[in-house]
Amino acid sequence: MKIFSSLFFLIFLFGCSKKESDDLKEMLYNVEFSVSGNGTIDKEGGLYNLSNLFTVTAIAEEGHYFDRWEGDINSEDNPLTFNLNKDVNLIAVFNAYPLLSSEITKYVPKEIDENSIFIIENGATTSYLIDKTGNRIKTWNFDSKLGNDLELLSDGSVLGIFKPDQTFFNFGGFGGVLKKYNISGDLVWEYSINSENELMHHDFAILPNGNILALVWERILLQDALDNAIKRESDLFSEKIVEINPATNQIVWQWRSWEHKVQDQDINSPNYGNVLLEFNKIDFNYNPKEDGDIMHANGIYYDYKNDLIYLSVNFYSEVWVIDHSVSNENTSTSLGDLKYRFGNPSAYKAEGNRLFYNNHHPNLVELDPLTEGNFLIFMNGSQDEQSIVYELKIPENFLDNTDSLISPNVLWSYTGPDLFHGKISGAVRLSNGNTLICEGDFGYWEVTKSGKLVWLFDGGGETFWRGYSISKEVTELFR
Repeated sequence: MKIFSSLFFLIFLFGCSKKESDDLKEMLYNVEFSVSGNGTIDKEGGLYNLSNLFTVTAIAEEGHYFDRWEGDINSEDNPLTFNLNKDVNLIAVFNAYPLLSSEITKYVPKEIDENSIFIIENGATTSYLIDKTGNRIKTWNFDSKLGNDLELLSDGSVLGIFKPDQTFFNFGGFGGVLKKYNISGDLVWEYSINSENELMHHDFAILPNGNILALVWERILLQDALDNAIKRESDLFSEKIVEINPATNQIVWQWRSWEHKVQDQDINSPNYGNVLLEFNKIDFNYNPKEDGDIMHANGIYYDYKNDLIYLSVNFYSEVWVIDHSVSNENTSTSLGDLKYRFGNPSAYKAEGNRLFYNNHHPNLVELDPLTEGNFLIFMNGSQDEQSIVYELKIPENFLDNTDSLISPNVLWSYTGPDLFHGKISGAVRLSNGNTLICEGDFGYWEVTKSGKLVWLFDGGGETFWRGYSISKEVTELFR
């Protein structure tokens, strides 16, 4: 009886061992690795146990970068973690870095936006189109200096503000003449605003109907300023926006800041009122700058969906919003008052958080569908010498809110210890969600939403007005 029991026990143990061995075989899977290009993998091929956290890392050789995994798993993750529950064949694909120009000091190929960049040198006679390797696809050389904005249009023509040979007065960023050159470089149109009392400057915007909005300095005589209780010792130069029809060379619409002023200095003078309560009007005493350039608007953006104009007013550290739908006959009335303003409550004697200390390049996101319609601006940061790019959400009901001002919400911002220029500069959102930043005295940065720097263009001591992202279709016109 004992012999029989022992035999049964041995048979039982042998059966269990065989079952465990079979289970073990079922838990082992063959993983094969191979590479395409110059790089290695941190694991060797062979049998591996069942795992829901199997991790493998691709390691690129110098001068190369990991691009993707192919085979049974297609992924760009590195390290790659997956559930190992079957045999797997993996190929690590490595690519060589492209040849970069000396200006490109940072290049992360997997994360940069692929579109080319239209680079505008500040006040120079040169502009150029580059790809992200720094290769110059096209260079424009002009016979007069820019003053300042230049845009590359979809047909390959360029439109920009240029400096005339002589002006009656000028300040930083002055222009005077709009010029358009076709794709062959021929001058096909020009329009001048350059007189003793007016001068075109800085920026313009093209409307859907082909008309052009342009910034103009307008001389206000000293006596007129004094008669309106504006404390001055010389003429002042206020901001004016004109709409030019290039087919007729006629001004078909205009808005004058002078017609929307408020003052609290003299009850017996025109436009007396409470600056705080009448925040939709402009206090011309806010910045008593001696040379008369008290506002220094430097950027204009047209919101075609809502027929609104966003105006960057540098010396007020604000953005003003103007209703372009108001008829030309009514822009001088209260209908033409500011519809919204933000950036610096002290400009209308209000308390609250001051967001801007000088600002450039107001624009709404156009290329990125995920953030389209959000507002971007380069805040120069003259107070503490630290520039910041802000992405803001403008209150949706600001046109209906006439009793108070609701500040925009900060959705995103970017800065860095090396990002500062007190003048010019700008930022635009790219199609992949990254942001292209023009640091005026350095060059261009491209940063991701998480703030990672993925591309850097060092201009080598030149200064730059702005940079624009150019589509592949337009870029191909010059290849």
